[in-house]
Parts: sequence; C-alpha cells; structure tokens
Amino acid sequence: MLCVKLIIKFYQFVGKYKVRLGVFLFISTIAVVLETISPYWLKRMLVASELGNYSEVKIFLGLFGASLVMGNLVSAWALYLSDRILVPLSKEIRETVFQKVLELDFAYHVDKNTGSLISAFRRGDSAVFTLFFNLHNELYRVLINLLVTVYFLSTVSWGIAGILVTIFMMNLGLITWLVNKNLKTRTEFNQVEDEISGVITDGMINYETVKYFAAEKKERHRLKDKFIIWSVKLFKFGDSFRLMDVIIGTTSGLGIVLMLWMTVNQLDNGLSNGDMIMVAGFVTGFYYQFFNLFFRVRDIAKCLTDLQKYLGILDNEVIVKDPKRPVKIDKIKGKVEFMNIGFVYPKNKERVLDKINLNIKEGEQVAFVGRSGAGKTTLVKLLIRFYDPSEGTIKVGGINIKKINKSDLRKLMGVVPQEPILFNNTIKFNLSYGKPEATMEEIQIVAKRANILEFIEKLPKSWETEVGERGIKLSGGQKQRLAIARALLSDPKILIFDEATSSLDSESEKMIQEALKEVSKSRTVIIIAHRFSTIRDADKIVVLSNGNIVEVGKHDQLIKEKGIYEKLWTLQSKGKNIEEN
Repeated sequence: MLCVKLIIKFYQFVGKYKVRLGVFLFISTIAVVLETISPYWLKRMLVASELGNYSEVKIFLGLFGASLVMGNLVSAWALYLSDRILVPLSKEIRETVFQKVLELDFAYHVDKNTGSLISAFRRGDSAVFTLFFNLHNELYRVLINLLVTVYFLSTVSWGIAGILVTIFMMNLGLITWLVNKNLKTRTEFNQVEDEISGVITDGMINYETVKYFAAEKKERHRLKDKFIIWSVKLFKFGDSFRLMDVIIGTTSGLGIVLMLWMTVNQLDNGLSNGDMIMVAGFVTGFYYQFFNLFFRVRDIAKCLTDLQKYLGILDNEVIVKDPKRPVKIDKIKGKVEFMNIGFVYPKNKERVLDKINLNIKEGEQVAFVGRSGAGKTTLVKLLIRFYDPSEGTIKVGGINIKKINKSDLRKLMGVVPQEPILFNNTIKFNLSYGKPEATMEEIQIVAKRANILEFIEKLPKSWETEVGERGIKLSGGQKQRLAIARALLSDPKILIFDEATSSLDSESEKMIQEALKEVSKSRTVIIIAHRFSTIRDADKIVVLSNGNIVEVGKHDQLIKEKGIYEKLWTLQSKGKNIEEN
C-alpha cells in the first residue's frame, strides 16, 4: 500500500510532462523492436542460404545490420528525450520538497535532525533519477522485449511461447517476494545511515566545541561505534541481493534450457533449422532480460524506500495555518495586544503561559524580563505566529493575527535574535536578505544606524566580504549589529530584540545600545533582556514569572516596589548571575 501511494505521488509530478512522456515511450518502443528483432533476420538469412538464394541472404543481412544500427540510434534519441523529462522533473520535486520544509512550523524545525534530513534529500533526489530511468528506460523495455519475443516464438510454437510467459510471471512473483524482504533490510540500513549523517553533521557544526575539549578522537570513536551497527545492517542488506541472484538465476536458466530442449525435440516434426536458430536467438537473448527485470525491480524497490522519507516530507501538515480569507494590512499600526493568552507546548504538554493580558501602544518601548523559563521568548514566538496560543487572542493594529497571512504579519516585524545566524555569503547578501531590491544608499543608511557602516567599509572587500558558515568570520557584536541593520532595512512597524546583548563584551554592548537607541525611534520596540542596563529607559518593563505577568512599570517604579525586578536588578548590579529555574 505504501509503495502504491509513493508511485501515485511520484506520477503526480511526472504527469505534468505527459506529452513528452508519450513521445519518449513511442520512440523507445521503436528502439526496442529494432534491437530485439535480430534473430528473425538471422532465420531469414539461413532459410535463404539453404535455398541457395544468396541475393536474399544479402538483403536480410543488410536488414540485420540496419536494425542493429538504427536500434542504437533510436535508443539514443529516446534517452535524449528522457533527459528532457527527468532533469526538470528532478528540479521541480527538489524545489517542492525544499519549499515544504521551509513552510513547516517552527515545532517541526525544533525537532528535526539536519544531518538526517540532508541525507534524505541526497538519497531522495538520486532515487528520482533512478526510479524514472528504471520504470521508463529499462522496465518498459523489458516488457516490450517480452511482447516481441513471445510474438515470434508463437509463430514457431505456442508451447515455447507459453513457457517463456510462465517463467516470466514466476520470476516476477519471486522477485516481488524477495524485494519485500529486501525493502525491510534497506529501511533498517537507511535509519542507521541517517544516524551516521547526524553524527558527522553534529561534529562539523560543533567543531569549536570539539576543539575546546580536544575531543577529535572521541568524535571518531562515536562515529566508529555507529559503524558497527551500520556494517551489520549493510551486510544483511547485501546478503538479500545474493539470495536474489541465486533464485532468479536458477529458475531463469532452467527455463531457458527447457525451451531449447522443446525446440530441439521438434526438429523431427518439421521444425526448420532457421526456426531453431531464431528460437535460440530469442530465448538466449531474453535470458539476460530476466536479470534485467530483477535488477530493475530491485532498484525500484530501493528507490521507493529512499523516496519514502523524501516525498513523505510533503505529508507533514502545517499546524499554524494562514486564514482562508486574509485581512489586508496596508496601513496597519504597531499596537500589540495580548488578551487572556495561555499556551501549552503541544508535545510535552507543559503550560508555559497563563492568562497573559498586556497592551503595547504604538511607538512604545517595552521590555520583557524574568528568570529563564518565565515565558518571555514564548510570548514573542506567539506574536510572530511560530505557534498559536492555546487560549486567548493576539492583536496587531487591532486585528487578530490569525486573520493575517503569516508572511504579511512577519513583514511587519524586524527580529534581532540572541544569536544571529548568517548565510554563508557576503555581508551585502545577508544585510539585504529581507529586502533584496534595496538600493546601496538604503543599505548604507541602515548600516550607519546600526553602528556597523564604518567597520564594513574598512574591510578589504567591503560589502562583498564573505562572512563564512553561520557568520563564523564575524565577532558576536558585529553579527548583532549586522542583524539590527538587516531588521531595519525592511522598515518594520515592530522591532523585536531577543536578548540582543546577553553574550557580548562591554564595548560591543555599548555599541549595540547606541544602535538600539537610534533605531527605536518612531516604531514599537519589544526587548527580551537579561542585561537590565539595556532597558533602563524602556517605557514599560513587564516582569514574568512562571508564565504570569507579576509586575509592570518603569525601572525606577519597579525598584521602589521591592519585588522580583528589584531582586534581579540587585543581583545583576552586584555582578552575580541571575538565578536560573
């Protein structure tokens, strides 16, 4: 059933090229007939020779040679047409799956294993090529070859033709049984292969940590341990192929011998030498098609296993959906309202927020503070619609955010995360990512406001400087200021800073604070902060504890109230770490 679903899903993509596919299969049919018919010309040559008609021998020899040459040329043409389907097909499937991965919810990306996913992409794309080739270039040719062979054998003996069909069906049944066994071993092997990809990817991403702890040998041993299971599964997978070789080879060989035996026995009953040559040519030629059938069905089964995870990505449901009739937000304002918000994480059922009510005016600067796990970042994720609240409503500009397309909602906001992740590309590419059509003047203006223009223009390659994977070539402060400039370029109504200075040195923090002060003018600003020096001038400080708002006010007011904020401020001002939950 799973295989049928995968084939249907595969042909939903192939169906977009049905005209090209029809032409290709027609040309391929002609090629197979020309390649297969050779024993018939050999028969006619022998018959003509026995009658002494040597002019006919030359004619049939010419037809024999023509069928070989033309068969090769037409086959090459068919493969040329096949490529004109396969290349755009592979491209479209890969783009579709990639887009689906990016569209899936934040929760999916939190749980995913990047190494395993990349491995699934690699195997899946290879499987698309192999599956198409085996179904249309090879398996189809086997079936046409069978029809041509059966037709010519039937002109000599229906019994011989019937034996060929019987052996073909028997082998097809055996192959199906053997392939089902093979599929299981392939699935088990893929799981271990994905785990190995995960270990390798993990080590590459966290190479700094590996070097800090001089753990190169430890990582090698971690991979080595995985290879123990990998070897067992791979041997088991390989052994299933050896079983196929023995069974299919034996049944096919015995069947061919039986057909030739029947042909020889009929020589005394009027069967000509030409008929015997033709039968021998067809059945011995088709003997290799049994193995071709085996290899193709085996490869198809392997491809379906590899496609299971690849195309299975398309079956994942987007939980946080766009509205069917979205509201237009051309002139929306930066007012934000949290109305009786509660949230429980779907998987662990942990309640993170409970009855949150908060109004943020347009142009107001609001800070969220509290111990780790208090719910600060979760509130922002709900505002961006990474998740939907379990209870309550969030409004932006007076509109329920569930009535706004996610892409439109997020364009209203500029987010500077605690640890900005940059693409392995140039500074200009990264800065203009949210607005690729921006002019150089616009880019320079936001870079100046983010206090990073001078640094960029002093670099040898300036804006064309490559930042490295995840921005590794830049310092933490440089990445933060670049992220601020990137967020500003789209001119968002709401700016969100998620602990933007928590891991920076004093000099970098000062530069970020100056940039924050500059960019916060005339827009709503939400700051999640551990370093309270960043938020002393905030219009409103919201203190969260255990998923509830426990204090709201300005800095001086909250200090006088001697509550949680005052305690956290005192601990931090004395140079101590904020207590963790």
